[in-house]
Amino acid sequence: MKRNSYMTVGLTVAILVAIGVASYFLFFKEEDLPVIQEPTPFTLTNALDGQSYNSDNGKVKIVTFFYTNCPDICPLTLRDFMKLEQELKANDLYGTDVELVAITVDPEVDTVPVLENYGEAFQAEPTGWKMLTGDQADIDRITRQLQFYYSKANSGLVTHATTMYIIDRQHDVRAVAQMATAGEKPVDIETIMEDVLVLAAEKE
Repeated sequence: MKRNSYMTVGLTVAILVAIGVASYFLFFKEEDLPVIQEPTPFTLTNALDGQSYNSDNGKVKIVTFFYTNCPDICPLTLRDFMKLEQELKANDLYGTDVELVAITVDPEVDTVPVLENYGEAFQAEPTGWKMLTGDQADIDRITRQLQFYYSKANSGLVTHATTMYIIDRQHDVRAVAQMATAGEKPVDIETIMEDVLVLAAEKE
């Protein structure tokens, strides 16, 4: 009898442990990409097609900030955007479910014609890549909400943060990544794609 009791207790403990482990992983799976920020939607001009762009369009977005006179980090990051474009195309997500969004922080210089030429240098396809400019006040509102720091010097150089944002279909920030670092690390495309695939699978 004692042996049977031990077996029963052991089986019960094993079941409870299994349930606990399953619950643990289910809970943390749901919390893998929590809402980090809730920025309001914005409207800017997409220089690649000359059209007004509204970010509240039900698509997942990988958002970076840049300026065309940037000597290092920005062009390196946009080169990695080219790789992300190919990854998104390979997963049949480019433009339909996921967009690459690059917003200038120097709209005084980065006018629509300037950005149009700049986008051509990166072979940016406008179906899924948005290169945005607009009023400084509108861009400042976006950067404040995302807590993205930048400051323009009299020389024209801009000191800026290196955070990129992965935004879900409801326009919430669910993950962040880092821009490329000159001479060090490229954009972590693999991790970004993992997050994007999770968010793309979520219903609107």
